[in-house]
Amino acid sequence: MKYLPIFQELFGSDSIFIMLVGFILALFIGIRINNTRKNIIGLIFSFILYAVCELISNISPGYLITVTLLFIGTIAIGGIAGFTLSAVTAYLKKR
Repeated sequence: MKYLPIFQELFGSDSIFIMLVGFILALFIGIRINNTRKNIIGLIFSFILYAVCELISNISPGYLITVTLLFIGTIAIGGIAGFTLSAVTAYLKKR
């Protein structure tokens, strides 16, 4: 059993480009929302999605499911970064 296989794969291959897709999507959605509370909810949802993908990928029921979880988890990591930046931006705009 590997610990955090999706996070390890992120820095071990070219999956950083997949993370950028999640980052750009979350940043676009977060800027369009322009509400700190909703951005934090998006951040929490992305983190929960990433954690669930990590937990299920440790069980590893099959190759196709593991690869699918890798893509979803990597996009969720980008979502975490994007919603964090969006929440900070929305907070600073309101000040």
